Amino acid sequence: MTEWCTQHDRTVAEITPGFVHGITLRRLWSKPAVGKLNCYLHSSWINDTSFCGGAWLLCNHIGDVLYHARDSFLPRTNHIAAELSCILWCLSSLHDLRIDSCEVWLDCRAALEAVSFPSVWPKYRSLTSKIWQVIRVMRFYLSSPKANSLAREIACSVTRDGRFNSYLALGGPAWLHDRIERDKRDKRGSR
Repeated sequence: MTEWCTQHDRTVAEITPGFVHGITLRRLWSKPAVGKLNCYLHSSWINDTSFCGGAWLLCNHIGDVLYHARDSFLPRTNHIAAELSCILWCLSSLHDLRIDSCEVWLDCRAALEAVSFPSVWPKYRSLTSKIWQVIRVMRFYLSSPKANSLAREIACSVTRDGRFNSYLALGGPAWLHDRIERDKRDKRGSR
C-alpha cells in the first residue's frame, strides 16, 4: 500500500504541478483559455445526521453556464467527507456527459489536499481512490467562498430549503436565471 501511495503522489505531482509545494487561493473568477471549461462545485454539510447537498456548475471561457446540477446525499461524518462525495459525484456526472477535461474549483482546502495527497489523508482513501478512477484530465484549484458563491447557493438549497430533488440542467430553474446572469456580469467586470 505504501508503494501505491508513493506512486500516486508522484502521479498527482506530475498531473497538477504546483500542488507539491502548496495550494494557491484565487479570490476572483479566473478566465480559462478559449475552449477550456471551469467547473465550480460545493457541498453543504450541517452535521453527521443530516442530509448533505451538492452542486456544480460548468462554465465556458466567457462565463456562460453550460450545465449545472444539484443533488442530495446521505449524511456524512464531516464536511470533508461530504465535499469528497460531491467531487466524486461531479466528476462522474461530467464523465457521463463526455466532458473529461476541465478546471475544477472548490473552496474546501482539506478536500483538495485529500485528493492531491491521499497518503496524508488515509481516512478518506476509499473516496479519493474512487475519485482518481474517474479523473481524466482535471486540474483542481482552491477558490474563495465568494468566488464560489453560486455553487454554494445551489448546494445550500438542499440543507436550508429541503430541496432534495436532484437535477442536471442546461438553463436551470427560474429562481436561478437572474443569479447566473448577475454572476456572469460580475465575472466579466472583474477581468
